[in-house]
Amino acid sequence: MGEKWQYPRLTDTSTLGGSCTSDDGREPIGEFDATSTVNAQSVFSPHYFAGDEQLVDRNDRYILLTPDDATDEDIWEHAPNASRAVKLYNELEYRWPVAFDRIRELQRAERERKARNNVRLYEPLTIEAANASEANHHPWVEIKPGTRILDAPKAVIVAMHWLQAGGAERWGMETIQLAKEAGFLPIVLTDSDGHQPWITDPICDGALVIPLTQPLQYRVGDVPILRALFEQFDIRGIMIHHCQWMYDNAWWVKKYFPDVKIVDSLHIVEYMFQGGFPRESLAHDEWIDLHHVISPQLERWMEDIHHIPASKVVDAPLVGLTADSEHVSYAERRDPRVFNVAFVGRMSRQKRPDAFILVAKAMKQAAPGQYHFIMHGSGDMDSFTDGLIKRYGLDDVIERRSMSIPVSRTYADADVLLVSSVNEGITLTTIEAISAGIPVLSANVGSQETLVPSQGLLRRMTSSFIHDAKRALMHLNGNEMDRHKLWEVEKNRLETFSHKQTANSLFCQLLNEWNK
Repeated sequence: MGEKWQYPRLTDTSTLGGSCTSDDGREPIGEFDATSTVNAQSVFSPHYFAGDEQLVDRNDRYILLTPDDATDEDIWEHAPNASRAVKLYNELEYRWPVAFDRIRELQRAERERKARNNVRLYEPLTIEAANASEANHHPWVEIKPGTRILDAPKAVIVAMHWLQAGGAERWGMETIQLAKEAGFLPIVLTDSDGHQPWITDPICDGALVIPLTQPLQYRVGDVPILRALFEQFDIRGIMIHHCQWMYDNAWWVKKYFPDVKIVDSLHIVEYMFQGGFPRESLAHDEWIDLHHVISPQLERWMEDIHHIPASKVVDAPLVGLTADSEHVSYAERRDPRVFNVAFVGRMSRQKRPDAFILVAKAMKQAAPGQYHFIMHGSGDMDSFTDGLIKRYGLDDVIERRSMSIPVSRTYADADVLLVSSVNEGITLTTIEAISAGIPVLSANVGSQETLVPSQGLLRRMTSSFIHDAKRALMHLNGNEMDRHKLWEVEKNRLETFSHKQTANSLFCQLLNEWNK
């Protein structure tokens, strides 16, 4: 058992020799023997390499688990080696959030420009290339997967980033359920460090869930985990939800199992990484059969800027995923004396909780006692958020709510949703709020304009966002008719958007095709 400030170690090379546990002076909390009943259809060598270091698999595994209440913030708070640059960044962000964001806005504009550049295509390391290298001291040979076992269970791979809160993750969980309903065994792979709190969700019941921790055992030209899975299961398709490992190994699937369909779901152009996962989708396009996007912005980015054939791109929104968008009605003000403003989402830099807090500060100064703010969610910026609220003396204005509280309660208590994100696709929270009967004010980012009209859009940079949000909130607070009109326009846009084939419908169709 590890500490709260560690991540589980489950499949990486440290589990072979025990460097993650016994070498760290830890006493085991339990030991057991396991005997495999699987008949391998090809040879799995006990010898692997980590760089030039040869690793021998002695059939022992050392697994590190972590406490149930551990969070990502426990990890980040304990990090002892944060660089001076990181510490300086955090201090500037905390002390001068508005001025510092002016610098970040220049960076964002530059990154948006670079995201339009051509994307370098991914080139997997081949056995031929590895053996031709003078630096290679170990000759590699191809290991082909064997034929799958007779009457193997039908399965699909759902490749996710991790099993915890996020828009892509909520949709990934939905596809696990859709796969079960279509008669498949879902094989859920994740590739990012996390405490995986959703692993106990009922949706994962009956699924084969394998959270991968890196670096894995590795052989050039071979993917042992996939080879084992494809030999034991009749895998018909792969669904990628922000999983870098699956992107990088899609070539292996198409080399040996070309009939297996691969579809990825894309949510947001992440300019910080020159496109983020949409960029990875482009780099690996050769091995992907269909790109599912959730907004018109991403559709244009893929087709018009990066010239992916329209036949390979489908815009299917996440309408109906977390809210009933068909039977909606307007929510009247709860209290005419106090205007309730909600933030719903992770406490992360992308969601920009500091901008929301600064809006609350501006409204308290402009109209004391007339506004109440709710911040619903948690994340790696929890301490930063709490510190900023305390610094500005806003404990009487801002109410923090954890993810344990149903988000429906927050929408029921709110008069408007304020989306302060610095980047988005189309937020699920926007759809949820409109469906709950309250209007949305949003930073003009991503494809938010698809649902939010110009009168509800706010300029992105923090100083401009605060100015626009203050003016909009004061207007909506004093003009109930205009608040109703804003919601009415957004409801109509949501209804129009809902006429598109939904993501649920698209993936049900795909799963049915794979089942034939």
